[in-house]
Amino acid sequence: MFRIGEFAQIAQVSGRQLRFYDQLGLLQPAHIDQQTGYRYYTIRQLPRLNRILALKELGLSLEQIGPLLKDEISPSALRSMLTLKRAQIERSLQEEEARLRHIESRIAQIDKEGKAEDLDVIVKSVPLTPFLSLNCTCDSMDEVVRMVRTVAAEGSRQIKPGLRDRLMVVARNDVDSEKLDLDIGFSLTRPSNVSVRIAGDLVLRASELSAVETMATIVRPGTNAESHTSFSTVGRWIEANHYEIAGACREVFLESITEPPGFEGALVEIQFPIRKTA
Repeated sequence: MFRIGEFAQIAQVSGRQLRFYDQLGLLQPAHIDQQTGYRYYTIRQLPRLNRILALKELGLSLEQIGPLLKDEISPSALRSMLTLKRAQIERSLQEEEARLRHIESRIAQIDKEGKAEDLDVIVKSVPLTPFLSLNCTCDSMDEVVRMVRTVAAEGSRQIKPGLRDRLMVVARNDVDSEKLDLDIGFSLTRPSNVSVRIAGDLVLRASELSAVETMATIVRPGTNAESHTSFSTVGRWIEANHYEIAGACREVFLESITEPPGFEGALVEIQFPIRKTA
């Protein structure tokens, strides 16, 4: 027999691991000296230990390994466990590959510009969103600003605070048109059939913004002369990371524009639906 330290050295594991496996009932000593408390193992326990280590290497937890050692799990059940673990590892590899591309694009940006961009792009999913809005076509940014201010002021006044969430602008750009096709309104905290007349024949009507699984987002301060830089930042990121735009751009005002910090200073999140390029 071997004392625990000797057996650990033969098996290339730590004594702490052997004690832990003993506590879990996975690998108990062949003998414990009642006077000294020393644990002793035999060389015939090495195959069982090696099986534990091999199953751990496959990514199975110790809780999963226990029944396997007792042959309480069928081959088909083990295959299902390993198939699930394979899918988890593949997903982790994909996430790490995406992270690597993000790092490479940031390094390339620093090499090209000599500085790190202040605005950071984050990828996230966005749920289905109840939306109360109007559609309008604008000839200029000045007209857009006037319309956004009107919707913000009237919507804040007429839509109940418990229902009203964020001011939003959804922009669909037609390459063949010089006009700006926009939906301007408020996301809602819950679905509603309410409609709101805000000025003349302008009416906010209920609809939904579809859920988006992969949305490239960036937060910028205010709608001002420097706003275009954040759009270009997102565009460079999308291209560098091998994505393409897959839907209308959304601008979500994270702060009110009807009170300080106002239209020029309120934080805005720009959102672009994206998909991997072929």
